[in-house]
Amino acid sequence: MDSNTEPFNWTTSLPSLPANPIDLDGAGAICETKRFDSFYNASGDRFILPAGKKYTSKTAHANESALTVINYWDKKQDLEKTTLEIKSPFMKAAIQKVIPEYATFNIDVKNIIIDGEPHCLFRYHNEIMSYGREMWENQNEEAANHIRHLILHMWETFASEIRHFNDLKLLAVSEPSLQHKHLWMLFRPGDLVYVQADEPWVFRLDKMILSGKNWVFHGIDIDYNGKKFGYSEITECIEYYEGLKPLKELYITTFDRLPEDEKLNKREMLISRGRKFVAIHGKRHLWFEDGPGKSSGWMKTRIMADHIGWYNSNSGWQVFLRDDKKKYKPEEALESLTEEEFMICYTHVSGYSLRENKWGRFHIDDIQEITFDSTAFNDLILPKDQKAQLLSLVGVHEDDGFSFDDLIKGKGKGMTFLLYGEPGLGKTLTAESVADYRKKPLVRLDAGTLGTSPKSVEEGLRNAFRLAERWHALLLLDEADVYLEQRKSRNLTHNGVISESAKALKLDGTLKEIAKEKLNGRQIKNIVRTACALARGDSSADGNVCKRHLETSLRPMKRFNRTMERVRLNEEKQVLGIKEVVEEEQEHEDEDEVDSDEKESGDEEDEEDEEDEEDDENGEGGSEEFEESEYEIDLTGEQNEQDELDAESEEDIDGGGEEDTESRQNKRRRLL
Repeated sequence: MDSNTEPFNWTTSLPSLPANPIDLDGAGAICETKRFDSFYNASGDRFILPAGKKYTSKTAHANESALTVINYWDKKQDLEKTTLEIKSPFMKAAIQKVIPEYATFNIDVKNIIIDGEPHCLFRYHNEIMSYGREMWENQNEEAANHIRHLILHMWETFASEIRHFNDLKLLAVSEPSLQHKHLWMLFRPGDLVYVQADEPWVFRLDKMILSGKNWVFHGIDIDYNGKKFGYSEITECIEYYEGLKPLKELYITTFDRLPEDEKLNKREMLISRGRKFVAIHGKRHLWFEDGPGKSSGWMKTRIMADHIGWYNSNSGWQVFLRDDKKKYKPEEALESLTEEEFMICYTHVSGYSLRENKWGRFHIDDIQEITFDSTAFNDLILPKDQKAQLLSLVGVHEDDGFSFDDLIKGKGKGMTFLLYGEPGLGKTLTAESVADYRKKPLVRLDAGTLGTSPKSVEEGLRNAFRLAERWHALLLLDEADVYLEQRKSRNLTHNGVISESAKALKLDGTLKEIAKEKLNGRQIKNIVRTACALARGDSSADGNVCKRHLETSLRPMKRFNRTMERVRLNEEKQVLGIKEVVEEEQEHEDEDEVDSDEKESGDEEDEEDEEDEEDDENGEGGSEEFEESEYEIDLTGEQNEQDELDAESEEDIDGGGEEDTESRQNKRRRLL
């Protein structure tokens, strides 16, 4: 071949040569290329003939040739494939030395067979030629001649592609461009492949194959399967295009082809992102927000990063780590991964959107730590004693050392608060502010999330309880009255919803609601349990349950029962078509607002005990009886109208007295 047309650099050096290859009984010793054709005969069997021959001979398929090329033709005489068999021990030694995919190939017992075009010879032609030049300098002329013959075969096979590729490199005026069929010349296995997108990323190339008309890239990146970090397989594709296309318009290229300044910046960004990806493992409470100009389909939301939970949600997506590559435990990955491995870390984190109640994958660049608003709880307008109780009960419940279980194992371990009041008074805000104050996730459910069929409610509640327990989260059941109101005999579907929700609540031991003021055995247990929790959080009590703890535990339950009785009376009036004018004096003081000095006096204690006994005799129960720790918080405020109704309803609830039922009802009515 004319040296002036030779496009190769013979000056590159390689490490020292390997040991002399073994000659397999003279196989491949002759520095030549033999070509054959493989056809089907009339019986449907394949036979091989020397290229251009109609008949074979005993010496046609000689074993001594260094290279053997076989073209395989189908029954229609169309070319199926071409194989190159490399028999020369010198060529095999060179390929094993410089081409990574053959690094472990046993050249002593078998030949190298390359199906299709020998792209690897072009991709590593500089290294192969350097190997041959070193053989020449070491005066191993036979080996050098074999290597030169291999290079010449590669040149003859890819002559037009090489000229086109060299023209591409030499173009100084116009933009470098390449035809789709020649894209394989840009990439070789082991390259870092750069994918240009809104959030660019990198993977390491394993192989590149032509599938139909499209080039498919098979590569590896670093991913997390919920237990370990390791190498996972990925694919990308460059679809077919006509004619020449500027390389800068390709959304996939090699990382080394980037401009130096851009390459440096991208490298730092990718390493930083990879470290962030590795740092987020297990169950993490985080904030997600799309960056400028991006639209992932997710709203601004708090998320729970939880790969195992995401996989168990029947997402159909599982990360498989390659067994032939090293795996890393989460606690060692940050210290063990190399900078290049950080660069090829996966770009998304599996998790759950707490706002949209959906599982998905969130881009790592748009995830950040949560800034909790601890002042929201301080700004919450609630009586101080209720705010203190909230924090004390929630805090103690999180303490694993505190246990107050039911007689039946696994029941009664939840902590439930019933927030009731008119819309807009801050029920939801209370739950959100407590979650922020305790830095806990808040799983929110409502009728839109759970649906209205008994089956969907049961499944939704069970799933929510499981997630709340898994993440140590607070669970907010908004619009709970839809599910927990008294059952109506005519609405069987709605009754089923209420029944299923109540059943799920009991079984999961997470959310219960008190609807009785009458103190049955279970309520007594709950009051004592709450009092124990309050005492545990009361530094002045040294963990001992005092009378004030029992009073504090009982007070919300009684207030709730009075409110429910007031609602019941108002509903009765609406049914009878009666308009009632309240003219009761405002001097009655709600026993719940008595200060601590009055509560400690003996007279007040006796008075409260008498009222409690009367409540036991006259209070009416609700529709469902729950088996959990319950706590009611009234968010209705201290309005004058409600104070008047309180006084009236207490008079009604107390009963007895000097007037019979009929006279009391007549007293209430102003219009007949």
